[in-house]
Amino acid sequence: MSNIYFSKVESDRFEKRIFRGTLEVLNVDEIAGCLADNDPDILIFRVPVVEQPKLHLLNKLGREVIVADTLVYYHVDLNKTTFNDLKNTDLELRPATAADDATFKELVPIIFKDYTTHYFSNPLLDRVKITEGYTEWAINYINAPGKVNIIGYIDNKPVGFITCNLDDEGAEIILNGVLPDYSGRGIYSDMVRYVKQYYRNLDVVPLRVSTQIQNIRVQSVWNREGLILNKAYITIHLNKKITT
Repeated sequence: MSNIYFSKVESDRFEKRIFRGTLEVLNVDEIAGCLADNDPDILIFRVPVVEQPKLHLLNKLGREVIVADTLVYYHVDLNKTTFNDLKNTDLELRPATAADDATFKELVPIIFKDYTTHYFSNPLLDRVKITEGYTEWAINYINAPGKVNIIGYIDNKPVGFITCNLDDEGAEIILNGVLPDYSGRGIYSDMVRYVKQYYRNLDVVPLRVSTQIQNIRVQSVWNREGLILNKAYITIHLNKKITT
């Protein structure tokens, strides 16, 4: 299966042999072939929610099947949206630099303390290493080609960040959040507004963002800022069964 690949980063982090990818159609025979050829400890893949009626077929693969999450995508055409002014006049948004490694090591564990993704559904994965992965992810976006990494400051104190990627499909907000003590002030909304204007200035038209379906608050922000629900995927983990 050409769209399933060996994930070295995740394999190294969790000390498991992990493969992952996205399938537009759930073909159980192809998945079985991938398992036979590669024998991963964990196979992680996403399928569109319209494939949900086929999920029961995965039970014949001899693997532990975990329906790990539902991921929803929102998008906006930056040529057909409004651009709101930032609410927090004291919010300063600065590009992250290599000197900000320590900032992310401080921010990420606090911001993502109660944030759950598909990784948290799998008992084989160390939760401490999940959070470490978010920190590594944010740091790797500093000064990387096609990446944007912005830190938000109030009174020169870092209170949140937003990272984005630009590829052939347009711009995407990847990882973002605000410290709990500063939530409810519109800082997250301001960061989304900033990113919209940033890419509009670059003549980028499509902007997308995704989250787990249970994260209602951020979806409310996206709606207010003109992003609309576009598609949804189910994340599946297939664990190798442990024999004793």
